[in-house]
Amino acid sequence: MDIALPQGIVPPDDIRRRIRLTRGMLERDILAYIGDTVWEYLVLRHQYQQVVRSPFTESQEVRLQRQGKAGVMLYRSRILTKRERQVMLEGAQKTWMTKVRMNFESIRSVGVNMYSNALGLRTLLGYAYMDAATSDQDVMRIVDEIGLLGAPGVEDQMLADITGGIFDPTLRPPGNYFLALAPLGHAALRLYVSRYLCERPLIPSEFIYRVKLALRQEELDAAAVAFLLDSATAEEAKLMQGAREQGDSYAFSFECLLGDLALRLPYRLHQIVSQFGWAQPLEGT
Repeated sequence: MDIALPQGIVPPDDIRRRIRLTRGMLERDILAYIGDTVWEYLVLRHQYQQVVRSPFTESQEVRLQRQGKAGVMLYRSRILTKRERQVMLEGAQKTWMTKVRMNFESIRSVGVNMYSNALGLRTLLGYAYMDAATSDQDVMRIVDEIGLLGAPGVEDQMLADITGGIFDPTLRPPGNYFLALAPLGHAALRLYVSRYLCERPLIPSEFIYRVKLALRQEELDAAAVAFLLDSATAEEAKLMQGAREQGDSYAFSFECLLGDLALRLPYRLHQIVSQFGWAQPLEGT
């Protein structure tokens, strides 16, 4: 059965430079880091499409538990290919040997088995997102099975049914909810930076350090100011100004804009990100 791809997985599949043989080119921890970002992006994207929007994401412990349970359910299902099942196993096996010292609190909070299952799922999502042998159709097949693909407003309708109509999902607040939009933009940019760094051989600790370095507030503040001065459209400048009235930094407003574009105009998002060297420009631009 064909699954309709949601607009906004970034970069869009037709311009994402996928990597051959990611299981050899990238270490398991890098694939798991990217897969966790894919998870966060899809959760935030789904959340923003509801009327009842929360600016907060799940805690690390809750995320690990959800990922671990989803990983077990997915592995027991029949939708995975033989290669995908092998990727999950590679991601989950012997995590305790290298992770106990680095992530002791996370492992203690959910247990070794749940933590390993979560790492297996993250590794699979990273592989499906990055490897040249896969496509976003594969990503959607996987995340649809574990329940990350909900229609816009589906949770609102459930709440309306539960309350007997007291909650009215048609009363959608006008405009953008910036506190919920900024995390989505941050996750979108993290996907871009991660994909860019995957083309350069880095050990996992250096990879994660470089991603965090690129996403520091001072770096995003400088990028936002340069963008406003040089290439922002009137509509984009207006959105960023509205976001600044809710936050206190150019970085916050820039992430809000990127989140909005990830939902509506992913190719414009790609065009902006390419101006800062994190992606190849679109052909003809």
